[in-house]
Amino acid sequence: MTESTSTSNAPSTTSAPPVDLYREVHKGLRRALFEVVQCAGSLNADDADAVNSFQQLFADLDMMLVTHHAHEDGPALASLIAQHANDIAATVEAGHDDIEHELAQLRTMVATLDTTSAPDVYDRLAEFTTAYLAHMNVEERQVMPRLQAAATNDELMAITRTIRTSVPPPEMCVFLRSMLPAMNPEERVSMLGGMKMGAPPEIFELFWGVAETNLSGSDLAAVASRIGVSTDRQ
Repeated sequence: MTESTSTSNAPSTTSAPPVDLYREVHKGLRRALFEVVQCAGSLNADDADAVNSFQQLFADLDMMLVTHHAHEDGPALASLIAQHANDIAATVEAGHDDIEHELAQLRTMVATLDTTSAPDVYDRLAEFTTAYLAHMNVEERQVMPRLQAAATNDELMAITRTIRTSVPPPEMCVFLRSMLPAMNPEERVSMLGGMKMGAPPEIFELFWGVAETNLSGSDLAAVASRIGVSTDRQ
């Protein structure tokens, strides 16, 4: 038997990549955080329309963070963390408490923003972002490896599906606005392909509309060709 024949008949050792509960949503949260900070830094607080747009941008970020924490603190994921990453669970929970306390203060500051307070809003948002990036790093580099080592891909994917299907479509559209441009092509195909298969057609149209608005033509076409969606729609 030749080496080439042996290689071609050998069983495949390729396995599915481990499911990561944080990676994709954290990409979107980072993008949203940076967008809000950038907007705060360049904001003309004398322009009422600009202030209103900034306040809406912050409201979207606020919703994303509150919703994300509710998912992380939900029974399925919280139980898994308590079981397999108990040494870090208290740190994660304390991080959420600190973040929610700071968010409450930021809501008030943003709601009452004027030319005098605008610099303080920017500084607090920048400080908040720094702390939140550190919090996400703990979840990604310490919590997730423990969960991947202890749970199966099927168990982790079940949690992912439960979380995604619990988000109302209008709120999911807000998440997608930040997530899709921040994701790589394979992640976009996986997410939008799953939505195409699992969501009612009229709901998938909402999600695809976000993709059309927030992805470049080439990025959109690359996803469309993989999941069977026409980009030539009038």
